[in-house]
Amino acid sequence: MTDGRPDPFEQLQARLAVLGPKALSDLESGTIVVLPSITFPVEELRKIIGIARYEERLLCLLLLLQTPGMEMVFLTSLPVDEAIVSYYLSFLDDPEDAARRLTMVTLSDDAPLSLSEKLLNRPDKLSEISGLLEGREAFLLPFNVTAAERAIAIEVGAPIYGPGPGHAYDGSKSGSRHVAREAGVPVPIGAEDLHSIPAIDGALRVLKEARPGARSAVVKINYGFSGQGNVIVDLDRFDGSVLEAPVAFCASEESWSSFVSKIERDGAIVEEMLRAEEMASPSVQMRIAPDGSVEELSTHDQILGGPDDQVYLGCRFPADPSYRPLISAAASSIGKVLSSKGVVGAFGMDFLVAPTQSGFDVFLSEINLRLGGTSHPFYVAKLVTGGTYDPSSGRLLTSQGQTCYVATDNIKSDAYRALTPPMLIEAIRSRGLAFHRGSNSGVVLHLLGALKEHGKLGVTCIAHGVEAADDLYADLVAVLDELASGHT
Repeated sequence: MTDGRPDPFEQLQARLAVLGPKALSDLESGTIVVLPSITFPVEELRKIIGIARYEERLLCLLLLLQTPGMEMVFLTSLPVDEAIVSYYLSFLDDPEDAARRLTMVTLSDDAPLSLSEKLLNRPDKLSEISGLLEGREAFLLPFNVTAAERAIAIEVGAPIYGPGPGHAYDGSKSGSRHVAREAGVPVPIGAEDLHSIPAIDGALRVLKEARPGARSAVVKINYGFSGQGNVIVDLDRFDGSVLEAPVAFCASEESWSSFVSKIERDGAIVEEMLRAEEMASPSVQMRIAPDGSVEELSTHDQILGGPDDQVYLGCRFPADPSYRPLISAAASSIGKVLSSKGVVGAFGMDFLVAPTQSGFDVFLSEINLRLGGTSHPFYVAKLVTGGTYDPSSGRLLTSQGQTCYVATDNIKSDAYRALTPPMLIEAIRSRGLAFHRGSNSGVVLHLLGALKEHGKLGVTCIAHGVEAADDLYADLVAVLDELASGHT
């Protein structure tokens, strides 16, 4: 209630009940408005090369148009090359019919702001979207949900299928630790809800005393992503103030002068940096339906890099079967807690898994109440193969057997700027690397809009085994290098 009146956003959200517990790919009709806005502070977005084109990662959702009764409105900051749209539609049985049910809406705006913030400054576009949805059963499918997405939902008159902005804290680094404890899932030793350097220093002193053998700790701002909001502290040489200790910022452009203001504004956590032979960092993707039911969507092993492997680079599916049941059980417990809080939509959580003599220790690393780097590869693999995820085995099952894949957003070389999307699409087709329905294996490209400016692209390499998927990836990079060498 607001001043005794019903909250218009909550009234909209009540309409999600018509979706029931169904997955998006099971919907038979309606209009999906894809809002791929990565709504984070501008200073965080600038850390990601080609971030303006990351909206294109969700073009994989065009494959939902395989359902004849489905319509889609896809929003972007910048125009998407028609060849890229046609590429995704080519995976469908009737691309022309799907194209008639697709409306692309672009702002043609390259300002360093999120798509949602730009959209709120464009009443003409909001009016256009409202007109497209008039008389239709529609909902917004966002990347993440903030006050900006809430405002857009109200303006266009469509509910959001995603965790509401009121749950943002539950998906922060501090909130994740609280939710994990409520679910009975361990977290690394540390402290949360820290809003100053003195508080950080105090938490580091307590950690050092509690864990005298710990070599390093990590400070994470509450709303950082992809590891770019982390700083690693050398505990052996920490003596009094973190400002004077040897540290490594995971984002090269960060320093204490920029980091302190983020700690004061958003808060942070301190955690022991767990180190062990064969330490793994898998993830689990979940969805909470409007009826409150909790569903596991997938599990992955993350591919990490940067300082002390703190930066997300890609993923492999499925997660290692030796610990997959453990992370699935932990994720289910966390999902039930979030469901009890009213969370709806898809989200992910990352874990730390350390082998022991008797098995594995599992710790929650963080909850990401949004889509993430593992979302689009799974949607791609599931939709192009027609596969069904089996949560009991953690496998994606198709008529050709199980499906595995390796995926990344981080293939990059200045030499690749000479390539164009049509050139690359044709090259992988002619060399037999393109995804083929008959074998249910091959390469699916994404992030192609970043080629020209940044020499960057992404890929999901689908096969019937992880080694075969890795081989596809190596073959793709070889083709990229060959093409680039011929155009320099």
